[in-house]
Amino acid sequence: RPHAVSPKSLQQASGETMASGGPSNAMRESVSRNNLGRAREAAKRFPELKELCRKFITTFEKRTEFPDPRWGYLKYKAILQRAVNRHIETVYIDLNDVEAFCKQEIMEPDQRISDEKGIPMIQLQQSIELWLADIESNTARYMRYFYEACDAEMPDRETSAESFGSAKDIIMKWRERTLAAQNGIAEGTEAVAAAIPVRLRNDFDVKFLPRNSRNPMKLREITASSVGSLVQLDCMVVRTTSVKPKVEVVTYHCEVCDAEIFMTVESDRYTPLKECPSQRCKDNKQSGKLRNNVRTSKFGKYQEMKVQEMSEHVPVGGVPRSITVIMAGDLTRSVLPGDAITLTGVYAPLAMPWQVASRRGAMQDMIIDAHSIRKHKSGYNEDAEDEQEISRRVQEAMEQGNMYEQAARSIAPEIFGHTDVKKALLLVLVGSFTKQMKDGMKIRGDIHTLFMGDPGVAKSQLMKQVVNIAPRSVYTTGKGSSGVGLTASVIRDNSTGEVTLEGGALVLADMGICCIDEFDKMEESDRTAIHEVMEQQTVSIAKAGITTTLNCRTTVLAAANPVFGRYNPYKSPVENIDLPPALLSRFDLLFLLLDTVDGEKDKNLALHVCKVHTNYQKNDAEKKAGDDGGSPANSGIYDFKAFDASLMRHYIRKARTFEPLIDDDLQRDIVDAYVSMRDEEKHGEKDSRKSYTTPRTLLAILRLSQAHARCRWSDRVERQDFDEAIRLMKASKESVELSAPARKNANPLDIVYDIVSDLSRQKTDPDDPWVEMAHVTSMAGHKALTQEMVVEAIENWESLSVLTRNPEKTQVKFLVPAA
Repeated sequence: RPHAVSPKSLQQASGETMASGGPSNAMRESVSRNNLGRAREAAKRFPELKELCRKFITTFEKRTEFPDPRWGYLKYKAILQRAVNRHIETVYIDLNDVEAFCKQEIMEPDQRISDEKGIPMIQLQQSIELWLADIESNTARYMRYFYEACDAEMPDRETSAESFGSAKDIIMKWRERTLAAQNGIAEGTEAVAAAIPVRLRNDFDVKFLPRNSRNPMKLREITASSVGSLVQLDCMVVRTTSVKPKVEVVTYHCEVCDAEIFMTVESDRYTPLKECPSQRCKDNKQSGKLRNNVRTSKFGKYQEMKVQEMSEHVPVGGVPRSITVIMAGDLTRSVLPGDAITLTGVYAPLAMPWQVASRRGAMQDMIIDAHSIRKHKSGYNEDAEDEQEISRRVQEAMEQGNMYEQAARSIAPEIFGHTDVKKALLLVLVGSFTKQMKDGMKIRGDIHTLFMGDPGVAKSQLMKQVVNIAPRSVYTTGKGSSGVGLTASVIRDNSTGEVTLEGGALVLADMGICCIDEFDKMEESDRTAIHEVMEQQTVSIAKAGITTTLNCRTTVLAAANPVFGRYNPYKSPVENIDLPPALLSRFDLLFLLLDTVDGEKDKNLALHVCKVHTNYQKNDAEKKAGDDGGSPANSGIYDFKAFDASLMRHYIRKARTFEPLIDDDLQRDIVDAYVSMRDEEKHGEKDSRKSYTTPRTLLAILRLSQAHARCRWSDRVERQDFDEAIRLMKASKESVELSAPARKNANPLDIVYDIVSDLSRQKTDPDDPWVEMAHVTSMAGHKALTQEMVVEAIENWESLSVLTRNPEKTQVKFLVPAA
C-alpha cells in the first residue's frame, strides 16, 4: 500500500527545491566545491615549490657553444648578471627549461627541501610533477616566487658595466645613507636593503616563455577556466597606443620628520598617501606633510594594444573578436598594427575604478598581460630565429648563379607562365631606395604596379603570394574599401575620451606593400585618396581639430578588370582601362594581361593545372613531414626547386641593403631611350592611345634598373639592369600586341576563317572534319567578336562555297580541306 503524503510535507519539499534553485544550482555548487578543493591542494604545495624556484635559478645548467666567462653553463645566473648590469630589462623563465628541470628532479628529489618542509619524498615528487601545470594555471603567484628567487640570488654588479655610476646608483646610495642615519644602523647592511622595496632595488621584471610543445589556441576558445592562467593564441594586431610611463613605486618626502616613504603600486590605480606612516610622526601624534618626489620614484614603460583573431579562425557568418593586451618593459614598441603574432600572456580581469564599475554594472572587461610576443613574419630589419641556416642557404643559391630568374619563378610556382609578371613582382618586393635631397625633397623608391586584364588570368592569386612573402603587407579590395579605410579615420578613445587617429590600410602597410584587388570597382571619390600616397608618400589629415601628416611609404600593387569586363582589342588600352591619366602616370608598370588563344600554350597550361591537382595530396604530406627547404617543389610537381617564403624574405632583405648608383656611360643611353619613347608617340609610330609616357616614366626606368641591380647584390647599375628594365616595360604591353584584332583594319571574316582552320587542324580524327559552332563562337569571343558577327562571317564564307554547316547549323567544316 503506498504511503500517504500530507499536503504539508509536499509544500515543505517544494519550498526546499525553490530555495536551492533546482538542479542547476546544485551542479554549480558542486563545481565550486571541486574548484575550491583543487585550490586548497595547490596551496599546500606552495612552500616546497617556492624553494624549487630558487633552486632552479641557482643550479639550472644549459650546455651551449659559448659558456659565460663567469658563470659557465649556469644559464639564469648569467642572465641575472646581465640584468644587474642593466643590459636587459626582463628575465625570461623558459618553461622548456622548467620542464627539463622537473624531469631531472623527479628522478632525484632534493633531500634538503624534504627535511626543511617536513614532507615525505613521495609528496615532493608529486609536487614537482604538478609544478609546470601550476605555473601555467596560477601564473601571477609564480611570477612573484621567481622574482623573489632572483632577488635573493642577485649577483654583485660588475664595475666594468656601462651603467655603473649612473644617476640611479647615486640616488640609491643617497637613499641608503639617509635610511641608515634615520634608523641608526650601519650603512650597507641587509637591514637597510630590506627597508627599500624590492621593485626599487631591482631594474628588471620576470616573465615566462611558453613551451614549444604547446599549441596556440583561438581567441574564442578562451573560457572562464583560463582566468589567471598562461594562454597562447594566434592573433592580428589592430591598434597600438603610445608608450607611457606607469608608476611602480611612489616615493614621498615628509617635511615634518624628514623621512622617505615608499608605496608600491601593484594595480593600475592607487590612492595617494595623506598621512605620514613613519614612527616619528606617530610618536609626535602628527599627520606629517607628504610631498611626492617624482625624481626618486620608479616608472616603467606601459603600452596597450588591441588584437583581433585571425581571419581563418572566424566561423562562417561570424564577426572577429578582439581583446586588449597590456605590454610592459621591453615588449613595448615590439609590434605595429597589421602584424600577425603569436601572443603569450596571463588572461586576467581588468581592474576598474568604482565610478566606471558602477556604470558597467555586472559586466567585467578582460585583458591579457603579455609575456611573450613572436611575429609570424620577421621584417626586413629584424633577425629570424634560424638566421644562420637561412643565410647559408641564400649564399649557396647566390653562388650557383641565376638567382634573379629562380627567385622570380619561386613566386607562386603553382601558377603557370607569367614569367615577366613574376619578375616584375620580385622587383616590386625589392624596390629602389628613397632619395633625400639637401633641400628636403624626397624621390620615392617604391615601384607601383597595376595589373589590368581579363578574368581568370591569376591576378588575385599573384597578389596573395606577394602578401605571403612581404613581411609587412595589407590585402584589401576596391569595393570593400573607402577613402577613410585606406588613409586614416578619427576615433574617440573609450578609456581616455581623447580624439585619436587610427590608420587605414595604406598607413598600416607603411614600409610594406598594400595590395588592392578589384581596383576598378572603387568609387572615384575613394580612389583620389591614393594620389597623394603614391607620389608624396604621406597622408595629410585635417579632421575634428586634428591637422597632421602621416608617413605612408607604401608600395601600391593593384589589380583591375577592363571597363567592358573583358579586354576589347578593337578599342585602345586607354579606353579599356578607363582610369584617369593622373593616376595611371603614377604607376611605374602597367601590365595588360589578356587571355589570348594559343593552342600550345593552352595545352601546357591544362597539363600544369592537372599535375598540380593530382599531386596535391602528396605535396601536403611532404610539407607536414617538414621536408628540407619547406617548399612544395620537392614533390616533383615543378622542374625546379622553389624557394620558400622565409628564404625569399631573407634574400630580399639582403638585396634591400644595397644602394646602387648609375654608371656614367649609361646616362646617355637612358636619356636616348626616354627621348625616343616620347618621339615615337609624337610621330605616331606607336598607337598614341596605347601608352602614356610622362617624365614619371623616366623615373620608373631608373627605379626598375636599380631594383634589378639590387637583385644581383650590386652597388652599380650596369647595362644588363637597364636592358631588363626596358624589356619589362615593353613586355607589359606584349599581350596587347599579340591580340590579332588589335591590328588595324582586321577583318572579322579572316578571324573566323583562322579560327575554323586552327580547330580543323587540331582534329585527331581525319574522318570527322566537323567543328562545333559553340567552340568557334567561344574562341571568337576572346577576340571581341559577338555571336552575330560570327554567324554573319560564316554565312559569307558559305556563299563563297568555302565553308558549310550541317542542317541543324551546330557544326561547320571546310568544303575543301584547308591547307
